[in-house]
Amino acid sequence: MSIPESWSSPLLRPGDVAEVFGVTTSTVNTWVRRGHLTPALVTLGGHRRFLPEQVQDLMATTHQDQGGGQA
Repeated sequence: MSIPESWSSPLLRPGDVAEVFGVTTSTVNTWVRRGHLTPALVTLGGHRRFLPEQVQDLMATTHQDQGGGQA
């Protein structure tokens, strides 16, 4: 999994995060509620936005939890 280089915005929408992980936006919202992912900001309309670095950190954590990268 990797973040597409075509994303030019410095902030990602929940749908972008869901696309990277192959999950639904509901799952991303659950991760936020459980504290696995913290939005970089919440817009005036209440929409969450994430930094690409946050998503990369979550990917690394998820990969480690699954036993990846371990020799």
